[in-house]
Amino acid sequence: MFSLQKEWQIDTATASTAKISPNGEFLAIIRNLTILIYSITDNNDTVDVIPLTEIITTHTAPISDLVWSPDGQCIASASDDYSIVITHCHYGHLHKLRGHTAPVTNLTYNPRGNLLYSSSMDESIKVWDVLNGTLLKTISAHSESVVSISMSPGDPTVLCSGSYDGLIRLFDSQTGHCLKTLTYDKDWKKENDGVIPIVKVEVAYNGKYILVKSLDGVMKIWDCARGDVIRIFDTTCPETIHKPLLKHSTDCRLFYPRDTPREPLVVSGDEDGLVHCWQCNKPGQELQTLQDVGQLHKGSPIMSIDTNSQLNFICVLSMNGTCSIWKWGDK
Repeated sequence: MFSLQKEWQIDTATASTAKISPNGEFLAIIRNLTILIYSITDNNDTVDVIPLTEIITTHTAPISDLVWSPDGQCIASASDDYSIVITHCHYGHLHKLRGHTAPVTNLTYNPRGNLLYSSSMDESIKVWDVLNGTLLKTISAHSESVVSISMSPGDPTVLCSGSYDGLIRLFDSQTGHCLKTLTYDKDWKKENDGVIPIVKVEVAYNGKYILVKSLDGVMKIWDCARGDVIRIFDTTCPETIHKPLLKHSTDCRLFYPRDTPREPLVVSGDEDGLVHCWQCNKPGQELQTLQDVGQLHKGSPIMSIDTNSQLNFICVLSMNGTCSIWKWGDK
């Protein structure tokens, strides 16, 4: 079960994304045009989160996403100014990547850290050489904004994307060729409102499954090989067939407990400031609802969830700027 370790306020209406470094020692949080860096110290019984430094980026519009490089030395940030900035945590600015023609929405590194993938509202995915800061490839991915991309650390051969066109696509990460397109079958199109936008995709560590969240708040796990849904997780009204679309794109993640990494959890935030947890093999039974988040985050939508299995942490950030650290354990 998760227990609350730390909570604090960032800045109302400006903090949008929080990401834990790969080694679990640092936390990066977007605050308007800057990135706040905190140090995380796990003392077993307590977790200390201490402000460390502030990275002032060269972005000219709000930052939409950030990602740590696999070695934890660099941070790449995506912005509404159509650019991506790569900053070394010790040596400062490295590259400003330009090529998208609309706001950049999401970023992911390949496991080696030499390639960076970016998605955009211009309906494309771009592949960048991190060392030289050059554009290698543009993938025409969807017919609407591409809002989420993901690559498995255990299988970097496939890149997954989710879009507001309601589709999930799998690409060969080297050639950019589309390998498979997944749809929601009968419920892919709503009767009167068109498609259901996809807001989040995450490829499982083994590369065989994909966690997908749509704007109606429903999460599904897809089998990549078979191309069908094998699990459904719903925080709204499971018995409702046609669900209204939510006002905000709340986050969700797969969490791999350190003691049982082969039994991941689905962790998802909602618009009321609550975080729901399920075991992947028990979709109908919610394992835990982090009720305290409803008080700490004051009913504010959960905009960002990040996990670190090495230290058994999850980090939750809500729209009102409240950030909290939770630890998985026996209690």
